Amino acid sequence: MADFPVSETAIHIEADPQKKGQFGIALEPQVIKICGYALLIGLIGGLVAQGLLELIYFFTNVFFYGKFSFAVTYPAHNHLGLWVILIPPIGGLLVGLLIYFFEPTLKGHGIPEAMDAVLFGHSRMRLRVAILKPLATAFAIGTGGPFGAEGPIIQTGGALGSLLGQAIGLTPYYRRVLLASGAAAGMAATFSAPLAGILVAIELLLFELRARSFIPVALAASVATGVRIHFVGWTPLFPMPEYKITGMEELWLFGLMGILMGIVGIVMIRVLSWLEDFFDDLPIPYAAIWGPTIGAVILGIIGYFCPQAFGTSYDTIRDMLNDRLSAGSLAGIGFAKFWALVISLGSGTTGGVFAPSLVVGGGLGAVFGMAFKHLLPHLVSDPGFYSLVAMAAVFGGIARAPFTSIVFLFELSHNPNSLLPLIICVMISDGFVRLFSRDSIMTVKLVKRGLIILQDYSVPVLMRARIDEVMQKEFNVVQADEELRSVIEKFLPGDVGLIPVVNASGVLIGIVEAQDLLRIEPPDHHFKMRELARQDFVIAYPGELVDQVHRDMMLKNVENVVVVESSRALKPVGIARANDILQLRRWLLEEETGELRRATLDNPEESAGLKLG
Repeated sequence: MADFPVSETAIHIEADPQKKGQFGIALEPQVIKICGYALLIGLIGGLVAQGLLELIYFFTNVFFYGKFSFAVTYPAHNHLGLWVILIPPIGGLLVGLLIYFFEPTLKGHGIPEAMDAVLFGHSRMRLRVAILKPLATAFAIGTGGPFGAEGPIIQTGGALGSLLGQAIGLTPYYRRVLLASGAAAGMAATFSAPLAGILVAIELLLFELRARSFIPVALAASVATGVRIHFVGWTPLFPMPEYKITGMEELWLFGLMGILMGIVGIVMIRVLSWLEDFFDDLPIPYAAIWGPTIGAVILGIIGYFCPQAFGTSYDTIRDMLNDRLSAGSLAGIGFAKFWALVISLGSGTTGGVFAPSLVVGGGLGAVFGMAFKHLLPHLVSDPGFYSLVAMAAVFGGIARAPFTSIVFLFELSHNPNSLLPLIICVMISDGFVRLFSRDSIMTVKLVKRGLIILQDYSVPVLMRARIDEVMQKEFNVVQADEELRSVIEKFLPGDVGLIPVVNASGVLIGIVEAQDLLRIEPPDHHFKMRELARQDFVIAYPGELVDQVHRDMMLKNVENVVVVESSRALKPVGIARANDILQLRRWLLEEETGELRRATLDNPEESAGLKLG
């Protein structure tokens, strides 16, 4: 009888990695097409960002200055007096109506909703989000809402990417890539900060750093930045002096300020969470409509006493960075902006937290710098420097996006001298917030819905190991022409695991297990092993990642792996089962905690495949 051919079920999805060409191994060719879509998303996202900023300025001019103009302006310089208290409730009511009657996901600052779509909604977002989110944001900020435009622009850009992915029938993964590309484009186009746009997509939406997602996102952010530069040029949004530290001793003060900003971040997260629950539970009909209106009334009162709390406060940020405000003004603005933000956002309206967190951190950081400038004049460089670094520290802590914050403020400052203080202060703030707060401002709302959100990511253990490091190198083989009776005489069924079946040349033709040996009655029947050999396994090659092998096992719904020399020499050199791959988790646990180290030392044979170097 001729040898059984290895069936399609057993053929590995990849050719021998040592023999095939290089094209398409490290990066799927499909990514080229995705990059083309990402370029389009970057262009559209940049235009949408510019359009939203223009719309915000238009509504600001209409409501605070009574003129129809798209000129850049801010509500802090209005002359409405007590009448200003009535302006924010107009926006709050309009936003509440849009949320209640048209789209509930308009509520909030945008990024959590995008995270929800990525992690739990197969990266699907609705068309009305892309249309209504910019409109609702323009109403909210244009009537004094203390928000930034970046969060809603991120959600809008993400919606555009998702819609394109749905329209052309992309898989959920590549829809996520386009969604993240749109989000990165929105962030980059708002501040002319392409690197920050890339990182915000990675830290808050993708949770991975892989070429097939990183490259499209980077291209989208670059194109969106180009759109921004086309409209406004290279002029920085926040021009500032070229700060320098007085010496390495000053870094201790930036570290101390990191703890202070971490405390501010924790308070902001918890107060906002409490206020969201408070407004959600208001015992009034149509709370989704009247909640934002009530919050806007309180905002109007805050803004009457401190007009700098209104709007995006980009002009106030410039003043902070250029030492144009007194310590009393800085403290008052930071305090007012804090309460304006948490009350307005907690009440259920829409707007980004990035810009207001810069104001809160910048005000407190400048006061911190002024205080130590008075106490230690020889040590402190410039209070504006502390304002810059504190801005990054507050957002990095509350958003759990430290690298985004560091890179963003570095891009804004265009100053390499700021990098070291930024790293120290932001990382201390982020670590402090993580130490005392399970959730970030981006995830606290999602956790309340029962969703599990982890903002940490690492290389999966399956991608850190090769199949030859986990396979069993000591195993038995049986000849295809060997009879069942002789095999049973040779092996006790209870001791039999996975056994490759080979022909006279040692080439793999199938596998058998204990149940295969016992299912033939009587056991002395002259069945040959080629007749019992099964094909429900995958073939792997030495050097292949366990992740790829495991993927093939799931696609073919099998639990057995036979590792062979090469595609040309199908001679078994090892075997593995699903349990062997699962043991990699034991190695990871030992690496992180050391809890299994003693057990491993006591049982070296069991752990032979778990030491990956």
